[in-house]
Amino acid sequence: MTFFRTGALVAALAIFAGSTTAAPLQLQPASPQPSPTAGLNVKYISTGTQIKKIRDLSQAKSMLSKAQPGQPLRGLDYRDTNKGESVLTFDQAYNVAAEVTGYMRFDSPGAYELETWSNDGIEAWVGGQQIGRSDSIQGCEANQRTAVEVPKAGWYALKIVYFQKLGTSCLMMKSGKQGGNFTWTPNEVFGR
Repeated sequence: MTFFRTGALVAALAIFAGSTTAAPLQLQPASPQPSPTAGLNVKYISTGTQIKKIRDLSQAKSMLSKAQPGQPLRGLDYRDTNKGESVLTFDQAYNVAAEVTGYMRFDSPGAYELETWSNDGIEAWVGGQQIGRSDSIQGCEANQRTAVEVPKAGWYALKIVYFQKLGTSCLMMKSGKQGGNFTWTPNEVFGR
């Protein structure tokens, strides 16, 4: 009986190890390469009340068709707020859905790791690949670290759907070359 339990444990560990060492996602550079200005574009919509709460990405996405442009983001460095403070550059604090678009610059080719942080939900794409997702209500925390392959230096399209329900909000990113420094992503690498 111990043999079977040990075998099952070894098999489970092998599956887990295989899933964490999957090949990096291949990013596609923007074509043509843009000459963006600093920051990221953003559109917002809010339910405007604490009664109709945004609970998941599906609900947030369905609202975005009526979203209005907001003040551009400086990048993805919006640390956890205090309860009741505005979400990103929007003038509302609760039940906010946002669509962020623009570009992310990589200065050299190679293998990188990207990690989104959010409070609450997020679906993030860079270079045509999904690099972050959380469909739930959560505190300001990391979603998942994703390995990507950057084929050449340049700009890569970025799109994020984000929502914040109640309480505090945050939207951030960490990045770095595999095996190198993994830190908060500087605002200078984002363009619109």
